[in-house]
Formats: sequence, C-alpha cells, structure tokens
Amino acid sequence: MDLDTPCIPLGHILTYFNIAQKPEVGMAAPLYGEDERAVQLNKLMQVSMGLDHQDMFRRVGVNLAEGNISERFLTARQVLGLTDIAVQHMNMPYLGLFVGNIMTVSHHGLAGLTCVTQPTLRECSEMTARLCRELFPPLEMSVHEADGLVWLAIDENISLAPYTHYFMELNSISFYNIVRDLVGRVPELQPVAVEFSYPEPEWGHIYRRYFKCPVRFDCAQTRIIRKSGSADFELPLANRLMAMTAEKSLFQRIPTRAMQFLPLRLRHFLVRSYGAMPSLERAASELGMSGRTLRRRLAEDGTTYQKEMDVIRERFARGYFARGGHSVAELSELLGFSSSQSFSRAFTRWTGKKPADFMKREVSKSEA
Repeated sequence: MDLDTPCIPLGHILTYFNIAQKPEVGMAAPLYGEDERAVQLNKLMQVSMGLDHQDMFRRVGVNLAEGNISERFLTARQVLGLTDIAVQHMNMPYLGLFVGNIMTVSHHGLAGLTCVTQPTLRECSEMTARLCRELFPPLEMSVHEADGLVWLAIDENISLAPYTHYFMELNSISFYNIVRDLVGRVPELQPVAVEFSYPEPEWGHIYRRYFKCPVRFDCAQTRIIRKSGSADFELPLANRLMAMTAEKSLFQRIPTRAMQFLPLRLRHFLVRSYGAMPSLERAASELGMSGRTLRRRLAEDGTTYQKEMDVIRERFARGYFARGGHSVAELSELLGFSSSQSFSRAFTRWTGKKPADFMKREVSKSEA
C-alpha cells in the first residue's frame, strides 16, 4: 500500500467532507458539549460557503455522480488533495481539530453506533482501532495497557505529510469527545494526558482549549492515555445485539479492502508476535504461502520483509519508551535483535536519535 493505492472507501470519506449532514442512527444527543459544537458547526457552514463539494472531488479525479459510491475507493493522495483544498479554502490550518470537535457519534453513522454499543470502554477502543484499520488503512490505531495506564495509540502506515496533524487532530479529538459524552465527567475516567508525535504547531493553544487534560507534543507516539481502571467501565449504551447488527450493516454498505493488502496483513501478524519476532518462513506459513511467494508478493508491493519488520519494531520501540521503559537490553531482546548495539544503530537510523537521547526527551515531556 502506498499513496496511490485505492484503499479508502469513498462512502467513509464523505463523512469528513459533508460534516453538516448528520445521519440519524437512533442515538440520543450527547450528554455534554452540544451547545459548543452547535456553535462551531454553524461557523463551519459559514466559512465553507462557496466550497463546491462536487467540484472539490472532481479536482482530485473523483466524479461523485459516477457509479455506486459504496463500491468505490480513494487513494491517500486523493484524500490529501481534498484536505488541502478544504484547509486552503477555509484558511484554517487547524481544520482537523475544528471538524473533529464537531463530530458526534451520529456523524460517524454505523461505525459510531458499533463502537458505543460495545460492553466496556476497552472493547469500544478496540473496535475503534479495528474500524480504523478497515475504513482508513493509512492510519493504524491500537490499544495498549501497562504500568497502570491504558492508551489508544495512532500511527501512520504511510506518511500523510504535510497533513499528518489534520488526521491525528480529527481522530484524537473526535474519540476524546465521544468517550467523554459516554462516561460523563467522572474524574477517574478522564484522560490523564494526550500526546502527539509531532512538534507543537502554531495553533497549539487550540489543542489545550479542546482537551481538558495535559497536552504534550513531540512525543514518541500520538496517544490518548487513561488510568487502567477506566478500561472496564461499562458503557451506558452497551447492547451486544445492536453492536453486531450495526457492524454487519456497516460492512454491507461500505465494503473494505484493507485486509486484501499483504503488507498490512503481515504487519498485523508481526504485531501479534511481539516478543517473539518470527522468521520470514514462519510468517509466510502463517499467511498461507511459501517464503519465496511472500518475498515475491512483497516486492510487487514495493517492500520487503525486513522493511515491514522494521516498521513494527520502530512502532514498538517508540511505545516502549513512551510508557517509561528504559532498558535498551530488554527492548533489544523483545524486538529480536542480536545485541543492544545493533538495536541502537537501527533505532538511530529510524528516528535520527540515539535511544538514550530519545529516552531523555520522553522523560522531560512527561515531567513538563
């Protein structure tokens, strides 16, 4: 998968660029923040006046009147083009925050309904991560728990520069608000921090207005962090039958392609193998093919087994340091390196920083 791979359902992307249309999915209004979001929605509609959505999509090569929307897919490059058009037209570099703050469960349609009717906050987060993988494969969400904390991490499967911040902003504040609407304002259930993997933008003060918790930038990962106990909170809208029905209806209306892409399937297998990094032959066997076939098919996708392994190793290394891990020897062993020195060389190649320097930066961020 690369910037030109058609993998993002058009039906899903329309929710981002048709925010004024609020689908009815039988949900009650949010418990908190509705007035503020209504004001912002009116503002968004005002500043978007003159933005022709049909023309907007045509400019990136998509004719909305042509063919069945539910069976069509966009490339990441086309979505970046749409984002650029919207940001430039509205002269709003923080558009991701603005739109994400407006989005309620209803704006996410069946995907939102599927998530909020899960039994617990942990299962809601895990379903959110799964739907992200299917509906927007350029991003990878994952749920982690360690050292008394639980967090939802967001990583890029492919670079979305120069609009990485747009997608991180939109998804982070949207998930933050939806959970807040579900759990109310019980202090024990609120995030203890929200972290972003990029330097603070000029509009950093807007983040701090939207997120009612510490916000940190230039961190190892983008993640929303809570106390572990919050994960078992029983959601007020929990309904397994409704969740299953909504999920089935979602994928009937919006087919997906993410798991057809071999590199993504391989990455998901490698994630499950953390702590016992498999050989190429074992990975190939798990994926139902020979080692030779796996090499050939990865080459056809412009990648290699080593490159995919390094993507996952870097992601886990960043996560390890983000949660306060400090043993390079332990991490080297977990990631399957022959020595701490070989891991340190690889980490410096990935990040431009030595592990010791990276850890110092993480410590300073957490103490700020």
